[in-house]
Amino acid sequence: MRTAVRWAAVLVVLAGCSDVHLPEAQQVASDFAAGDPVTRCDLLTEAAVRAVEHEEPTGCPVALEELPLGAGGVVSAQVWGQEAQVQLTDDTLFLSRTADGWRVAAAGCEASGQGRYDCLVEGS
Repeated sequence: MRTAVRWAAVLVVLAGCSDVHLPEAQQVASDFAAGDPVTRCDLLTEAAVRAVEHEEPTGCPVALEELPLGAGGVVSAQVWGQEAQVQLTDDTLFLSRTADGWRVAAAGCEASGQGRYDCLVEGS
């Protein structure tokens, strides 16, 4: 499974910067990067899990195990309202704040120019 989805950085610029939630978003990104496939699936948004399972019917953990997702440390993070972008040493993650806290909405993202990203995992 290798799907490419475009994320526009302007989508995450919804409101003023919110430093209050920055540590929480960074922690979820760190947990995702360090996690095994089951832990990573637990940290995805519901939409991202559905998208992954649509591509790989055997389940989210199997699908994520096959993808070259980053496992590096947090380099930088930005939070805009209910959305965040976290740059790892080897990946870019997009997070959304849900009723369950911060969850990864897109992972395996690489900049493709003009503020756009191609992502291996994405849930709208």
